Amino acid sequence: AVNFMGTFPGTSSGHGITQSGTNGAGALATFRVRFSPRHSVAFNYGYSRNSQIYLTSSDFHVLTHMTEYSGAYVYSPFQTEHLETFVFAGGGGLEFNPQSSWIFYNNNTGSPFGINQTQVSIGASNQSRWTFLYGGGFDYRFSGIRYASRMPLSSHFAVRLQYRGLLYRGPNFNVMGGTSSAPSLDTAADQNMMEGSVGIVYKF
Repeated sequence: AVNFMGTFPGTSSGHGITQSGTNGAGALATFRVRFSPRHSVAFNYGYSRNSQIYLTSSDFHVLTHMTEYSGAYVYSPFQTEHLETFVFAGGGGLEFNPQSSWIFYNNNTGSPFGINQTQVSIGASNQSRWTFLYGGGFDYRFSGIRYASRMPLSSHFAVRLQYRGLLYRGPNFNVMGGTSSAPSLDTAADQNMMEGSVGIVYKF
């Protein structure tokens, strides 16, 4: 399966820091091995990007690329000729790769456009985090869709809609300083990222 997804990071707080993220987009590839009609395992590779936001004495944004490597047990409780529902749970790793760091501040003009930003170097580096994965969704086969069912091999293709959740410790990019130019970004708190995705499945 190949999916396009939207990512919606949660908010967490700790050590006087509030951490959140901007909504982003990415892609997800999944390979599922089925042991029986209801039981299977899935292996996932995902890629997305957003900005991690840290509200300390200042407002720091770290533009980030995130890569996911995960696996999950999948249970399919309901199946018909055209529709299959599924739920899953598993885990894996996330790799956070910082691209650039910015500090945002209000220039006190009272205008919604009165926000200035400056690129800064805070020593952010790549960081890996373990993640717990959960979610569910459904596949709807092309053979049940008018016109699409006329395609060659249509019975092997399906449309997938799913919700995914990723629970992980918020990244700090190994920035553990305490200065105004490079404050600590460590909340020591967990975050929950919600993902919605739509994609195409090929079954063989």
